[in-house]
Amino acid sequence: MKRIITNILLVASMAVLAVATSCTDDKGNYTYEERAVVTIDMPTSVTVLANAEYIDLKPVITSSIEGEITNENPNFSFSFKYKNSDGKWVELNEKGTKDIYLLATLGIGNHVCWYSVTDNRTGVRYSSVVDVKVVVSTSEGWMVLCNDGDDNRVRLDMISCLTIDRLMPVYDINLCTDIEPLHNARSLGTFYNARGTIGDKIVLMSEDNAFLLNNTYLTINGYAYELKTSHFVSLPDDHMVTFRAVPCSSFITADAVIAVSLEGNAFVWNPWDTGGGAFEDPINTSERAKDPEYRVAPFVGTSATRSTALAGYGAALLFDIDNHRFVGWDGDRVAAMKQTLYPLTDPADKLFSFNTGNMDLLAMVGTAFSNGAVYCFMQDGSKRHIYSINASDKTFKQEGCWNNVNKPDFDKATKFAAHSQYQTIYYAYKNKVYAYNLGSGACVLALELPANEEVTLIKFCTYDNPGGIGTLTKKMDEETAAKFVARQYNLVVGSYDGSAQDGKVRFYKTMSPGTTLTLEEGCEFSGFGKVVDVAYKEVRP
Repeated sequence: MKRIITNILLVASMAVLAVATSCTDDKGNYTYEERAVVTIDMPTSVTVLANAEYIDLKPVITSSIEGEITNENPNFSFSFKYKNSDGKWVELNEKGTKDIYLLATLGIGNHVCWYSVTDNRTGVRYSSVVDVKVVVSTSEGWMVLCNDGDDNRVRLDMISCLTIDRLMPVYDINLCTDIEPLHNARSLGTFYNARGTIGDKIVLMSEDNAFLLNNTYLTINGYAYELKTSHFVSLPDDHMVTFRAVPCSSFITADAVIAVSLEGNAFVWNPWDTGGGAFEDPINTSERAKDPEYRVAPFVGTSATRSTALAGYGAALLFDIDNHRFVGWDGDRVAAMKQTLYPLTDPADKLFSFNTGNMDLLAMVGTAFSNGAVYCFMQDGSKRHIYSINASDKTFKQEGCWNNVNKPDFDKATKFAAHSQYQTIYYAYKNKVYAYNLGSGACVLALELPANEEVTLIKFCTYDNPGGIGTLTKKMDEETAAKFVARQYNLVVGSYDGSAQDGKVRFYKTMSPGTTLTLEEGCEFSGFGKVVDVAYKEVRP
């Protein structure tokens, strides 16, 4: 037990004398006081909806001498402060009460708050830090892109992640009243980076047009946010349907972004080379600014990993649909060459030919498996093959080939996904989802939905932040971080019941070797349109 001696004042210059006389001149005039140990037990972080929910804290404050300290104890006072945008501390607890119950009016974002207890008799103050995250329903979570009605009106919904265990669906976000309704949704694109001059980008694409979304409210703020107007040097007549960031080992930003149009043209934006410039002329050509020489499929194959395991430049895989061949892009070239694509050359020990003859590309799915495996699903007449190509660098190494795949319903499948931990791919036909482990050859019916539902999407929503998963979880406790990381390995399944005009989104846990799907508790949501794409909206802490 710690004690405080109150009657003796010892000066450093008299220390030796004090020691020498202490035994002969001890008058016993000591006063001992027990020093209280005060603990504050309260959450270290809370998340509340802006202007709708309350910051509700009920700290348990205990003194080792006086026991639990209540609001009625006159010996103690309480404070709750936060630092505003000017860097000044502002007192929020004007009533001075122990418990805090305040409407969340701090502004959207993360706020560091200090809760303190002061012993009025001694002036000693005890403090605890609380991270208060003020959000709107569209701050973070899974954006759900849908087609609605017989005319396929573009509709954006969301499964809002307010906290790790608190998910809330948000329906039919009002994109913008200044533009005509969009039709035939195609995909969602994201570009996350830490360069303040560029900012994060979220792009909604349809066959009518493509727009940048407001990063907080997911709305379109007028025509200035039209993708071509804001991010292209010239205004092509093309309709952008793919917007894909090309990762590299940088912890600041991706190396580039590649956009592909419905018309089959590809465009590249190099943020580093152009200082935040724009997309230039089509790159599906052998010479910069030359007319396009062929068309490409609306897929861009990249690694899904975000780590130093990648090269210092980006690499992307595309497919020439006119010449039935794979073409590549990489950032390890001079600026002029970065504005072109190039045909891939077969290696000496090839597993298949990059020049595929008359094959068509059905789908291209990037993973973090083997630091960047891209699985390509090929249609070869009546046969179907699966090719695995590594996109972690410009070598585009051939990693696997599964010819003439003969698995249940694989010849009719229209949706595909691939795991980033196991060598397992998933494919869907009607109301069924199959899991096919490429290593063992085992293929199982992993999921069968009700007969009146049709699977419209299967996808893994891996996180895209250049800083990696550590950036997104650095303020989370161990349990929360583990749940957050695990969710990028959930298979997201979108389905539509035409009889009820109801779209559903479900999350399924995957376990080694990836052929078992288990519905996550509390992760089945309905009330959507026909689900076309799902992408996770990230927020840096």
